[in-house]
Amino acid sequence: MKRYVLILCSIMLFSMLSGSIGQESFKFGVVDTQFVLDNYGKFKDANEILQTADKRLRDKLEGLVGEIRTLQEKLTKTELFLEKPQTEELQNQIKTKEDEFLRERQTGEQALMDKQKELMEPILKEIEDLIKKVGKEQNYDLIISKQAALYFNEEFDITQSLIDTINRTPVENNVDKVPEKE
Repeated sequence: MKRYVLILCSIMLFSMLSGSIGQESFKFGVVDTQFVLDNYGKFKDANEILQTADKRLRDKLEGLVGEIRTLQEKLTKTELFLEKPQTEELQNQIKTKEDEFLRERQTGEQALMDKQKELMEPILKEIEDLIKKVGKEQNYDLIISKQAALYFNEEFDITQSLIDTINRTPVENNVDKVPEKE
């Protein structure tokens, strides 16, 4: 639905501006924002941090699942030979481990979501700021996301120039100077 609203808005804007197209040039750009994001060095670094944390969480949870399985197997193998208090003790240990698993999973997933937000919001803001800066500096009348376009001529694609700009060093402020698209 969001995509169709963007397309409709783009078409309406284009229609409104089409009267002036014959009189002056209309500069149009298309950006594959996901491709820019995927090829941005800071995004790659942040994604690596998140994947490492996710693997640690999965390993920890798998360890707890192993402990639960071991306790369940022990209970199954020995419950016929144990007294009721000993059986209940094993059942309590299993329940405690299951509760620990649920707590760890919930806490870990929330921590991952918080870290993702902390790392990704500034990166997304940088990309948005860069696109706006390119639009202003290079006098674009309209820049839209490739994901919102059903079709466009590849000559309007400014994705690679944005990737080159955002990844160049120094990293202090990637949006200082934007090179013209060839």
